[in-house]
Amino acid sequence: MTAGDHNSMPDPPMPDLPHPVTVSPRFLPKPWGGRRMETTLGYALPGEAPIGEAWLVHDRAGASSEIMGGPLDGTHVADLRGDAPFPLLLKILDAGAPLSVQVHPAPRAAQALGGEAKTECWFVLDALPGARVYRGLRDGCDRARLETALRRGDVESCLHAVEVAAGDTIFVPAGTVHTIGAGILLAEVQQNSDTTFRLHDWGRVNTAGEARELHVASALDSIDFGPRGEDKIPAQLIEDEGSVRRLLLVQSPFFSAESVTAMGTFTLEIPPSVDGTWRIVHVLAGAGELRLFERGTAPLRFRPGDTLLLPARHDAYEVALGATVLRALVVHR
Repeated sequence: MTAGDHNSMPDPPMPDLPHPVTVSPRFLPKPWGGRRMETTLGYALPGEAPIGEAWLVHDRAGASSEIMGGPLDGTHVADLRGDAPFPLLLKILDAGAPLSVQVHPAPRAAQALGGEAKTECWFVLDALPGARVYRGLRDGCDRARLETALRRGDVESCLHAVEVAAGDTIFVPAGTVHTIGAGILLAEVQQNSDTTFRLHDWGRVNTAGEARELHVASALDSIDFGPRGEDKIPAQLIEDEGSVRRLLLVQSPFFSAESVTAMGTFTLEIPPSVDGTWRIVHVLAGAGELRLFERGTAPLRFRPGDTLLLPARHDAYEVALGATVLRALVVHR
């Protein structure tokens, strides 16, 4: 076979994903970040810079989650999806300082402004006493009042603040002004979008004295000035069978999530996938093995901090734990 013949051959088929896999996190330094993912969650963080985000499952242009171990070791999620990107992005956020005051556009505003729509949800893992998130505008704050507050440098007077604690769930629809206050460690699930319009950044500058870019006009055009909805979503009990307890944390048109607390050996039933893609299991605590109900399949071992992708073709798994209690976040569409 000549080189010309080889180059003219069609590309090989995409690798299949018949079994669950573990993906590696991607750590992003942020000026508002910290090191609590290392001290609280046990991640081995790179360098010494403040780390604000760990992208647990992601599939963005130029960057995609990498599979760890097994025959697909080093394969990227994007290579398995082809032209259909993974629809969700799952992160851990460590707010050592407040994030910028920002908004993500709803579909109509995103189309007009050349961005991507994004609805997200926060699951608080740990919070210092009195720590707050800002979700939405205070009652009676319209565009004119917000613009006046921005000119005065007093945007906080327009923001609706909510104290949070571990276990809280905060739903943030597209078009909602928001930020995460200092002292909060949380998991975030969102639509696969990276469009953020910054409204205010607390006067923060880098070591060169430069401020981060703001997008005030686009942010104002993206804000939903209507009612903000409830601050926290109450968990709904799905199952309580003694050794297994499942709670529905959020259900939206874009994603759903539940928490699982269990011990011993049990069957983990996974809700159907709307779009035929994988489901995500993020292990908050506990170690063990996850197995398919098929002969000859090797178990997948997991430990705290691991993020597993479960293919949509399977709807149940056997989970065997040691002397530990499993706490996991299950996310799907």
